[in-house]
Amino acid sequence: MRHQNLLRFLLLLTAAPCFGQNKLITCKSEKNPDNTISIYADCQVTGEYTAKLTFIDLEGFNSTVNIISNVALIPVRRGYTEILKLTPMKSAVRHAMHFKYAIYPGPVLHRSPDTSFTYLLPASNGVSLRILKVSSLQEFTGKKPPDDFGAVDFIYKAGDTICAARAGIVYDFNDEITVGEKDNNLYAKERNRIFIQHKDGTLAHYTMLAPIQILVNSGDEVIPGQPLAVFNKESDKYHVLFSVAYLDERKAAVNYINDNTPKPSFYRYVPVTFATTEITTDHLEPGKKYTAEQPKEIIGAEMSKKDKKKLGL
Repeated sequence: MRHQNLLRFLLLLTAAPCFGQNKLITCKSEKNPDNTISIYADCQVTGEYTAKLTFIDLEGFNSTVNIISNVALIPVRRGYTEILKLTPMKSAVRHAMHFKYAIYPGPVLHRSPDTSFTYLLPASNGVSLRILKVSSLQEFTGKKPPDDFGAVDFIYKAGDTICAARAGIVYDFNDEITVGEKDNNLYAKERNRIFIQHKDGTLAHYTMLAPIQILVNSGDEVIPGQPLAVFNKESDKYHVLFSVAYLDERKAAVNYINDNTPKPSFYRYVPVTFATTEITTDHLEPGKKYTAEQPKEIIGAEMSKKDKKKLGL
């Protein structure tokens, strides 16, 4: 079935350490006058990220952060900040330091976040969306899918609006793909997308297989039900592939010495419960239609009293 191919791209997306603005976050080291070494992160974007420092050579230094199996996972926020400092040991015969780094969206989490949170359907109030079954790449190739696998394929119509399912900060987007999907070849990584960080550290991926008119920008704070984009051009498919994931500490902390070794995803899927006019459920059945509703209690669930009052909630 052609729709079973859809999640090939989604899995690549979730597993990738890179994202559209990765070049706007860099790390470098500086030697200080007292012979200590500082490692700085220069982050020019809004949101929370994790720098994975892998030390190829490290000897004769004490560190201000835990380094386990030559790997340090350090939170990064906007600005130019020192994220790690190395102090030379007086008794050391040799002092050496060489590292590489990768930047991952979201904070690294020690455990799974709360799965009881209720999300809105990512559509305007009263709009019905049909659900299609999606399969993991492993399942498509005959292997056992991940136990935590979870993603939804929502079907829209021309002119429909894609809305935020939960409050958060837009940390990446793309609206430059002007031709919609017409075949089964979904190996290319570039697709129209909107990625949002939530308050609990989880990340929502909205991936579109059609041209869109983007209504938000990176760094924007959005609330549940807020319009994110519109399907504004003719296309064969008006799909939104939606998933929620988080950066898992245990997975991310593994040291892959050989860069040529295929790396698994460092993210885990989070099961999502959706509010609809039919039923609030964590299992949307393929082939069925569900109608979006936007209850005030869900829209204001993560807002302060001041913000609720401002919006009349």
